[in-house]
Amino acid sequence: MGERENTEARILDAVGSILSRKGFSHLGINGIAREAGVDKVLIYRYFGGLQQLLRTYFSSRKYWPSTEDIIRTAGDNGTDPAARAYAILRGYLRELKKSDAARQVLRGEIAGREDVSAETAEERYRQGMELLDLLRGSAGEGLTEMAALLSAGFTFLLLRRDVSSRYLGLDLHREETWERLENTIYLMVKLFFESKKPRQEDGAEEDPH
Repeated sequence: MGERENTEARILDAVGSILSRKGFSHLGINGIAREAGVDKVLIYRYFGGLQQLLRTYFSSRKYWPSTEDIIRTAGDNGTDPAARAYAILRGYLRELKKSDAARQVLRGEIAGREDVSAETAEERYRQGMELLDLLRGSAGEGLTEMAALLSAGFTFLLLRRDVSSRYLGLDLHREETWERLENTIYLMVKLFFESKKPRQEDGAEEDPH
C-alpha cells in the first residue's frame, strides 16, 4: 500500500472509530484529522471535504451487518416457516446489538441527518427486501407488517439501551432481559403463523377470520 492509500485508509478508519464511539455529532474535519493523526488539509485533498469523505466511508467500509452475517447468526432452523422467520429476526437483532456503528447510523437517520440517510437508507431497504424474500409465500398477507413492527420495536429498545438502562422496568443492560425479549419475539411470530393456518371445527367450513 502506497503512502496516499495508507493515509486514506487511516482517515476512513478514523471515521468509523469516531462514529462507533461518539456518534455523528462528533464527525468533523478537525476531529477526524486528530483521530487519524493527519493534517486536515489531506482530507480535503484526498476526499474533497466531509460530505465526500462520509460518502466514501459508507460505500467502502463495513458499518452495517450484511445479509450473510444475519443469516449466519440466525443459524439453520429447518423448513418450519415460523422458526425460520423468528431466526432471521433474532439474527438481525443480535447483529444490530453488537454493531455500535450501525446503531449510530440509525440514530443519525432518525435525527434527520441528510448526509446519513442519503447514503444508507437505500442499502438497508434492499437488505430488508432480501430478508423478506426468504420468507415470501410462507405466511401470505401481514408478513411485512409483522416483521416491521417487531424489528422496529427491538431496534428502538437497542437505541434506548445506548442512552438509558431502563424501559418500562426492563433493565436493557442485562443479558437476561434480551433473552426474555427474544422469547417474546418467538411467541409473537409463532402466534402470527398459527393465525394463518386453516381452522376447522367438527367438519365445519374454514373460518375466514
